[in-house]
Amino acid sequence: MRILRRALGTTLTAALGSLLLTVPGATPAFAADPVPLPMYSLADMKVDGSNQRVFLSMPAGADGRVVVTDYDGGNSTWLDGLPGAGGLALSPDSRTLYVAARDIDTIVAYDTTTLTETARYFVGEDTAPWSLAFAGGKLWFGYGITGDLGSVDVSGAEPVIELGLDASLDWGAELVASPADPDVLVAGTGNPNVNTLTVYDVGGGAPEATARRVFSGTEMNGLRDLAVTPDGRNVVVAALISPGYQTFRLDDLSDQGTPAASPSPLAVAVAPDGTVAGGTSNNSADVPDLSFYAPGGQAPLTTVELGGATESLVEEGLAWAPDGSRVFAVTRQTGVMGLRFHARQVDTTVQTALALDAPPTSRVRRELTVTGTLTPAAGLAPGTTVAVRRYDAAAPEGTSLGTVPVSADGTFTVTDTPRRTGQVRYGVTYAGDAWHTAASAEVTVEITRR
Repeated sequence: MRILRRALGTTLTAALGSLLLTVPGATPAFAADPVPLPMYSLADMKVDGSNQRVFLSMPAGADGRVVVTDYDGGNSTWLDGLPGAGGLALSPDSRTLYVAARDIDTIVAYDTTTLTETARYFVGEDTAPWSLAFAGGKLWFGYGITGDLGSVDVSGAEPVIELGLDASLDWGAELVASPADPDVLVAGTGNPNVNTLTVYDVGGGAPEATARRVFSGTEMNGLRDLAVTPDGRNVVVAALISPGYQTFRLDDLSDQGTPAASPSPLAVAVAPDGTVAGGTSNNSADVPDLSFYAPGGQAPLTTVELGGATESLVEEGLAWAPDGSRVFAVTRQTGVMGLRFHARQVDTTVQTALALDAPPTSRVRRELTVTGTLTPAAGLAPGTTVAVRRYDAAAPEGTSLGTVPVSADGTFTVTDTPRRTGQVRYGVTYAGDAWHTAASAEVTVEITRR
């Protein structure tokens, strides 16, 4: 999360007032056209699957607010009285929304169904809470000018607030929880040349750092966004200076494969099935705004252009619906004050095909080679394999030859040494996965005595 100034000029506030008049009352479901939002900056975005609402926070000094919209962006309202509204967090049951109101050193709680305020937690003079995450039965927050970690235990009759739990964080630290383990908390810092990732076990009440990594400026610089994968094994990161979307193992924060290439990544979000959505900073219709990857895939399954050369994604402006039915994106237009909301259905299913090549004849008891290509190779995860069977007169039902690995470019090689003359048929099958359809192909070779 990026820290914005505690106060904004009256010119921007006046511009926002005129923007509010343009918010439409309705829009078609899954509209391809964006919907104007009553906000001109974005601090955080959370999606409530129970009520099918999207919450978006805007700091804006005294005019800080949280915009609340339905899944289509057509019915918008907002929660005001939140100076410096920044980080957002949903309770595990999605009944409560927590908002960090930085400029009044307070975290405010709302009922997500009625949108009424239910509690205020003053966390300390000049603490300026910013990022939020719910883990281990507590609400955790990053705070302070120099950076630190605090918590609010909201389980009892009276809240219990703790401060000074990790002073190694910087003022722009972002906190995220693990979808798979309620006791895991991840913090990322993105100050120039001081980028870190820290994994905590918070199941015992106090944060215990289980892994921490400090990155050199060439490894990662300018952390912008991070998300933990649904299986809880990895954290995916978008940073200003990096080779692309980087993935790290949560247990030791080691590099997890080669990052997917992307120019200046701005935002990243991971769907319930593991699909990674990444957004880039560009003002060109020739460069897609959004790219979608299978887990571990180095090339996108598909891409989406949101608005041509005049529109670009904002930092942290991506989120998935909890059921994976659609992705939400927030953009800004060149020369336009307000932000825009996109709700998109995205088809990441890739239709695959297999092609085989083999010599028409080969001598008995001599090794022959069958080559193949699985296309398209885009999005294939490392470790992809195809299964091979040999059919001949001795085994018309087929004999398994096992599996062979598929290279990153989609090619593979099968070797076999037939021991009988006659026709031999090789069948190759790709089972497919959540992002690629299954495919099969056959090729026949005449085996001769000489």
